Amino acid sequence: MFGSRTVAVLAGVVLTVPIGAAAQAAPLPPLVADPAASVNPFIGSTNLGNTYPGAVTPFGMLAWSPQTSRGNQLSTPAPGGYQYTATRIRGLSLTHLSGVGCSGANGDIPIMPHVGEITSSPTADATDAVFASTFSHANESAEPGWYRVGLDSGAGAELTVTPRTGFGKFTFPADKPAGLLFRTSLSETGSEAATVHIDPATRTVSGSVSAGNFCGPQSTNNSHAYYTLHFTAKLDQPFAATGTWTDTTLQPGSTDATGGSGYSSAGRPNPGKGSGGYVSFAPGTTSVGMRVAISYVSRAGAEANLAAESPERLSFAAIRAGARSAWSRRLKKIGIGGGTEDQRTTFYTALYHAMLEPTLTSDVDGRYQGADDAVHKLSTGQKAQYGTFSGWDVYRAQVQLLALLDPKMASDYAQSLYSYATQRNGEWDRWVLQHGKTAVMSGDPAAAAVAGMYAFGARDFDVRGAYDSLVRAATVPTENDSSDAGCNVECVGQRPSLDKYLALGYVPADDCHCWGGAAETLEDAAADYGIAELAKALGDTDRHREFLDRSHNWRNVFDPAARADPGLAHNIRERITEITASADNPPGEAKTQVFDGDKGTKWLTFATTGWVQARTATPLTVGTYALTSANDVPARDPKDWRLQGSADGTTWTTLDTQTGQSFSARGQTREFTVADPQPYSYHRLQVDANGGAPIVQLAELELADPAVPTPVPADGAFVGWMRDRYADGHWAEGFSPSTGAGFVEGSSAQYTWMVYSDVVGLAAAMGGTEVATERLDAFFRNPDGTFDLSATKGTKFDATNEPDIQTPYLYNYFGAAYKTQETVRAIIDGRWSNGTGGIPGNDDAGTMSAWYVFSALGLYPTVPTRAELALTSPLFPRAVIHLANGRDLTIKAPRTDDKSVYIHELTVNGKTTTKGWLPASALTRGAALTYTLAPTPSLTWGSGPGDSPPQN
Repeated sequence: MFGSRTVAVLAGVVLTVPIGAAAQAAPLPPLVADPAASVNPFIGSTNLGNTYPGAVTPFGMLAWSPQTSRGNQLSTPAPGGYQYTATRIRGLSLTHLSGVGCSGANGDIPIMPHVGEITSSPTADATDAVFASTFSHANESAEPGWYRVGLDSGAGAELTVTPRTGFGKFTFPADKPAGLLFRTSLSETGSEAATVHIDPATRTVSGSVSAGNFCGPQSTNNSHAYYTLHFTAKLDQPFAATGTWTDTTLQPGSTDATGGSGYSSAGRPNPGKGSGGYVSFAPGTTSVGMRVAISYVSRAGAEANLAAESPERLSFAAIRAGARSAWSRRLKKIGIGGGTEDQRTTFYTALYHAMLEPTLTSDVDGRYQGADDAVHKLSTGQKAQYGTFSGWDVYRAQVQLLALLDPKMASDYAQSLYSYATQRNGEWDRWVLQHGKTAVMSGDPAAAAVAGMYAFGARDFDVRGAYDSLVRAATVPTENDSSDAGCNVECVGQRPSLDKYLALGYVPADDCHCWGGAAETLEDAAADYGIAELAKALGDTDRHREFLDRSHNWRNVFDPAARADPGLAHNIRERITEITASADNPPGEAKTQVFDGDKGTKWLTFATTGWVQARTATPLTVGTYALTSANDVPARDPKDWRLQGSADGTTWTTLDTQTGQSFSARGQTREFTVADPQPYSYHRLQVDANGGAPIVQLAELELADPAVPTPVPADGAFVGWMRDRYADGHWAEGFSPSTGAGFVEGSSAQYTWMVYSDVVGLAAAMGGTEVATERLDAFFRNPDGTFDLSATKGTKFDATNEPDIQTPYLYNYFGAAYKTQETVRAIIDGRWSNGTGGIPGNDDAGTMSAWYVFSALGLYPTVPTRAELALTSPLFPRAVIHLANGRDLTIKAPRTDDKSVYIHELTVNGKTTTKGWLPASALTRGAALTYTLAPTPSLTWGSGPGDSPPQN
């Protein structure tokens, strides 16, 4: 593969190592004076980034942003409520999630300025044809704490916010009826209950919604409400008319209504169900102002929040200025200088996105709704209670950034999680929505998150109480730990199959009560290492030793003999010139994955039948073929099918017919023989029935002609991979490095690197650091040395998801630091940008943005629960991190040109160092880093025997 001395720049061109010093660099540029002006809230609103552009303050409870539509009232184009290419708005909701996946959540209380008479129930507007409006992006603007849109209906909205309140200015044409819709039941994923009350005497609209249903369509175990949001809105214009609706019935003149959408058996809102209210204004009304507040405790809490944060004396301009100031204070915690305008915008938008969640859940009086559905008060010394913990994501990078920049806020966050766990009798959740348990994803991320926040400076919480609680949860199995409720996506146990993990040292593939046994083991090992680090900090040496030993359980799912499945002999995949399908998801992409030799990817179509076909340049005689089951539920597997051949792609001959077939495991390959093989240029698999799900999926279709030479395995020749394992010790069948069986949103090839506590031990298990380096090269690059950052192959790096985001920094552990530098820069330049698609994929509550912030600074928490930072070349010539104790961590990295991405020399506080990492002390004492960069690699800096970051 790639030799350890290969020196390749980003384009894949081999260079020689220069002799002598780098050319004179330009003077250091000034720091950005107004970081808030460099934020583009529309970044991430396409390309599955799932961000929203609306008005919000840092970690704000209220986030006022559009709910866009493509003509289906019960479906939002993107989780988070906003998709840039969907140019129809059905409401401006008061809550939002940023960057999440599944089907989203929140989007509570959409408020819609409506032009025209209201003569029917908005709930009956199933296609958003009447009570939604198109708009143009030319009439839309956003900046931190402020959003404005002009609708094609003639209405307009300008929004700004405080942490718990919003101030909206709505405009209407003078010659048309003007009104506001309060669509109380229309939360993004539906509602369990909703109320609305209109009081014309006080020009107030109030009500509530009980919502949740996070990932409900993925597992209906979550199709229920987790919270009740109360709101109160005060308007500055009298109401000329009022009305409400319940389901499809409009009630003009009414002032009260109740009723949620409920949830269908598929976990989606019920059509034609729900309630809301409206107010209309006097003819000729062109402007209406509205102050609105929310609370998760009560309507009285919302009213108190409104009185405290948005009193009448504060104008819209004053509140907008306050929101802008709040963001400026946060963003100025990191100063950068130099780079292009697009790079600066990408950086500060990433920092902005990293500070949207968690979200504030406590009212101004310190009360909040607890995980036990009782009202609680803040703990002693706590300033705020936070919810919305996307644990599986944020423990890897985002919480570390929060703690570094604001240890008090992070301390309150950690205390919040501990309080919620205490209210659930000691059970910590991996994905908290507001204060509600969702159990989404896998592992026990709370342990690593709390340890990570502690390591990066968050100490002002009940550390001992949290530690004792996490230890108990990791050592005492519960009923939920042995429950299949919610599986796969939302398994209810904090530590699924904890009893087996304690007995075997791994979570077995059989009856694991989890999403994937191998992934669960690796996540538990990461959590155990977090507890070990907390134990060491607290002086509990016995527990430290115990959990440090447990953190090495990754070894129990690492099969040193595992290798790529060579696949069907004489496979014709390299002879295929064209692939078509009846349909696929995502469009135009998935169909190619069924012939790519990568059994970790799949073809998927939203139907119970379908076909996929391949064309070859010359006729081939297929005598055997094989189907491999994909990673999701067996009901999606083909059951009845026909293999067909054609000379022209029009007239088809059936070569083989199978009925009543099934696959006993995920990733299982089954071979079939063609009784009378004949040469054809087209071969089609026609699936006539599946196992009963509304989706057909297939990981791989292999076609074999004995005259075709067997191709090299697509998954490569490396040996030794993470792998699912059964309780009796034998390895699960159907393995290939690209397999997703046993893993969560990833493959064995991607999860094999997820060993935070023992990177050097992993390299040793692979055969040493040179082999590990070669494997990393193959993970990031094509055989010609160019980067493959497409995230379309299960054997390659996935820049769109969390399990492997630390891997570019692993070169620092293997004596090839320059490869970290060029790989990180390739990802920054190739997958991030100042555009709506400028985030590689789901931003996941700011996790991917936190990766970018750290990486652009040249620092990364490769081990999430330790505060040492792996180093790479900074993106900007100048940066400064203002630490909470008043000290600074300064970075100077002058360069001669944009190609100077390689570190040749580094001084820390004036002393030269070759170490590829920064000690934890720099995060408390501050430090001054000065780099010498060059356009060609140094094979020595950061690559000596003592230069790798510390391990156990």
